[in-house]
Amino acid sequence: MLSPLVRSRPATTALMLAVAALTLAGCSLGDSGSLPPFTDPATQVYDASTNVTIAAMTRTTPQVFTQDVTTGTGRTVATGDSISVYYTGKLSTGFQFDARTRPSVVFSTVLDSTRLISGWVIGLAGMKVGGIRRVVIGPENGYQFRAVTGQPGGPVIIPPNSVLVFEVEATAAFARP
Repeated sequence: MLSPLVRSRPATTALMLAVAALTLAGCSLGDSGSLPPFTDPATQVYDASTNVTIAAMTRTTPQVFTQDVTTGTGRTVATGDSISVYYTGKLSTGFQFDARTRPSVVFSTVLDSTRLISGWVIGLAGMKVGGIRRVVIGPENGYQFRAVTGQPGGPVIIPPNSVLVFEVEATAAFARP
């Protein structure tokens, strides 16, 4: 025998809509249903391996901090330049999620937001070739609320709303025609 809910389609539909509404309400990210604020890099505790002392850094934007570890003597890097760099990327916890360090081949790209997270564009512009710059990037200029995996279907290596710490050595920069 069929249950009374199965026999009465209007009641079944109403019940399913009510359950869906309650489920969605329980899954919201806040009272207004909006996303929580981005993590503020200035309020984070940084693992010693990141070498970050946020008070010693320059706040370039609300979400990007920079510090020249070594000031270069070469060309000043500008947005839109072709650049070659060595770098190490870590989370504020000290977990290293990426690196291109000596003696490997340099990482070459164009310093623009179509190829890179905006925190790199903001954080590297103005440094000099031959220099090493530490850049702290909040999620608004990083990966925002997206999780990043090392490979499709692989484990998450950068959780959503993460603060990123890069140490970048600029080895070359050329203006693009």
